[in-house]
Amino acid sequence: MEKLNEKNGITLIALVITIIVLLILAGVSIAMLTGENGILTQAQNAKNQTEEAEIKERIKLAVNAARISDNGYEELGQNNLQEEMDKEFGEGETVIRDNGDESFTISLKDDKKDYTVLSNGEIEDGIDWKDAMAKAKAPEEQETTSKNVIGIGTNGQAVNMDLWLYTFGSVTNGDGLNSKEVFQNTEYNTNGTNSETIRTAGYKGTETDGKDIIIPQYISEEGGKTYNPVTSLYRTFNSNTNITTMPLIPTTVISMISTFENCKNLKGECIIPNSVQNINWCFNASGIEKIKEIPNSVVSMVGSFSFCNSLEYVNLKIPDKVKSLSGTFRNCINLKEANLILPEGLESMSLTLYYCTSLTKGPDVIPESVTDMGQTFEGDAKLTGEMTIKASPTTYGNIFRQAATDENARLVIKAGNNNGEFLRNMIETDGMYNGEHIVVE
Repeated sequence: MEKLNEKNGITLIALVITIIVLLILAGVSIAMLTGENGILTQAQNAKNQTEEAEIKERIKLAVNAARISDNGYEELGQNNLQEEMDKEFGEGETVIRDNGDESFTISLKDDKKDYTVLSNGEIEDGIDWKDAMAKAKAPEEQETTSKNVIGIGTNGQAVNMDLWLYTFGSVTNGDGLNSKEVFQNTEYNTNGTNSETIRTAGYKGTETDGKDIIIPQYISEEGGKTYNPVTSLYRTFNSNTNITTMPLIPTTVISMISTFENCKNLKGECIIPNSVQNINWCFNASGIEKIKEIPNSVVSMVGSFSFCNSLEYVNLKIPDKVKSLSGTFRNCINLKEANLILPEGLESMSLTLYYCTSLTKGPDVIPESVTDMGQTFEGDAKLTGEMTIKASPTTYGNIFRQAATDENARLVIKAGNNNGEFLRNMIETDGMYNGEHIVVE
């Protein structure tokens, strides 16, 4: 019996030791699998790195494709890059923004991650918005606004929300940078309650250089638990006479109605990301000097650049979805050339180039789809050259009233779509057909 007990005792001790060893081995194995340098962690990191490399390679393919056209090498721009990114990733999956420094930001919507295309074509990691949201805290200087409110700027860093009015807007289904009262304007919101045009600005800061103005791209009112994208800049900088250059616009923004209206000291280039759809009155009466490109995403641009007296030359392809150019360049008195490629489907050119008194050249072709040409070129006394009009508009009062009246001006209108007789009758009815300064061929 004693020998048997000894054997049993040894067996129990061995069992305990075995269990301890197994537990140690299990702990080591788990650490090796799941630790910071564990096999699973390394495998996940390797997977992420592979996916990142694949995304960058796909972006590089799109960049190269955007630079090659039927005519050979082409300058990289928002629109041609966006077209190639749509082919590579699917339409609506990415947003392109020209950063104004020969680089482009590419935002992947689903991944909430940005990449940067440098001037040499190299692709760099940009902002990881999920990571930025997880780490963001309201800055110490933020006093007036609740500390639960966190705004993350276009640079991925927290911004002082004391400088911004904001409210959620149902029109664009995201936060807008202005007050609730302003967003109730019927001009902006057809279901709004304010019939008067309220011109309050949403930016309360004092910075003047756009590089120093960091616009919020995401806003949380719950201390970072959930974020809304900033989708509207309705009147955000309205009548701000201090601002001198454009800040970077968030790639989440859809509406820029009247954003920089009456910003008379705003100079330089107009640069808008390929997320924006509405730029009605966006730069009206501002000092903007150059329009680099109109994003293909834009569908409405009524009055966008009216009374912009610093504009001298415009070379633009108007996006295919734009139906109205009503008043778009109205009273741009120093505009000399408006080389506009107009889309088939454009309907209204009412007041488009009204009283552009320095204008010598307008669009080469007016498409057949245009039905309203009321006062399109009225007052353009220096207008000269050739213009093909394919349209037979139903509204055409004063199209060429006081146009091409300067001594050296002579405008030759070429008929298109067999509408020569209609055009002659139209201009005669308009009281401007004199056979000398305006000729229909």
